[in-house]
Amino acid sequence: MNPAASEGATLTPVELHAAATVVDGSTVIELSDEHLDRIRRGGVTAVNHTVTTPYADTVSALHEINACRRWIEEHSDRVLLARCVDDIARAKAEGREAVVFGPQDTEMIGVDLDLLGTFHDLGVRILQLTYQRQNLLGAGCGETVDPGLTHQGRAFVREMNELGILVDVSHCGERTGLDAMDASGKPVVVTHSFCDVLSPHIRAKSDDFLRRLAAQRGVIGVTTLSAFLYHPDEPGRRPDLARFVDHISHIAEVAGVDHVAIATDYDETLTEAMRAEQMKVKEFKNLLGDWPWDQRRAEGMDDASQFPNFTTALLDGGFSPEEVTKILGGNWLRVFGEAWKTVPSSTTPTPTKETSDETSNPL
Repeated sequence: MNPAASEGATLTPVELHAAATVVDGSTVIELSDEHLDRIRRGGVTAVNHTVTTPYADTVSALHEINACRRWIEEHSDRVLLARCVDDIARAKAEGREAVVFGPQDTEMIGVDLDLLGTFHDLGVRILQLTYQRQNLLGAGCGETVDPGLTHQGRAFVREMNELGILVDVSHCGERTGLDAMDASGKPVVVTHSFCDVLSPHIRAKSDDFLRRLAAQRGVIGVTTLSAFLYHPDEPGRRPDLARFVDHISHIAEVAGVDHVAIATDYDETLTEAMRAEQMKVKEFKNLLGDWPWDQRRAEGMDDASQFPNFTTALLDGGFSPEEVTKILGGNWLRVFGEAWKTVPSSTTPTPTKETSDETSNPL
């Protein structure tokens, strides 16, 4: 029994947050001690990490996965690779961070289903079908025309189901995303998005899409980037966590509270200089707008250390402690459990300093 759910009515916001299993549904983590410190202060148990750069080729993607796995091994007293829901539970019990590998693109795989299995073997558990543009599987939301999921895409989705990889359609065009739900025998997720009816944008999801997602038992994570939570009537006004709750509340009303969660969509590796270069590219400017560097994220949620502010904002927004526990991570855990396969405990021993020092497993 989850203490946050059963005792939520008697817990303070701080206690409720500490008792919950908190999951960030999409982020790019910095492989550093600073990241681990932010996660600890924020009370975050698990993160879906964009482990490979969108549009990366196969070799580049393998190098990126290798680098992250080595970092995890070197910090095994504080972090672990999550390959099943039990790994996340273990991380919570041991005060560690569980890192889920969730690339936001499939171009490094193409349509090679054997290669898809290889990426699963390396730890990939969430995979986004397209990133903005058309690929061999379907259309991204940046395309002007979305013909939907291809025949190859449907076969790819079925193989993801068989392997135990959660299908993500965050950056997919609407038709492609709906087709993915039709093709999948397991729930499909939108790891990081928001409501088109509140903040119209190519990355947002319509109410009809949200209803279909709920019918398919999926989950949508709401981001806290200013460019996505903007106020249409006041486009220069920096959104805050009350605005985030507006989006959460709308999804809960349209799709149900069991189908909404949190996903910051923060890139911890991004610098102000890198952002300036991005703004020279039309694709990124259309996505992220012209927000000043220090206002690019919603007020009250500048980094992972401020995750407890979500709990306070959700409670202030009228959600019950049990509902807050679902939004903080319970809904992610449910859908992970439905999509992923169980990994035998004998293959995921609790790391020790000795085994960490002696292990060298490049991939």
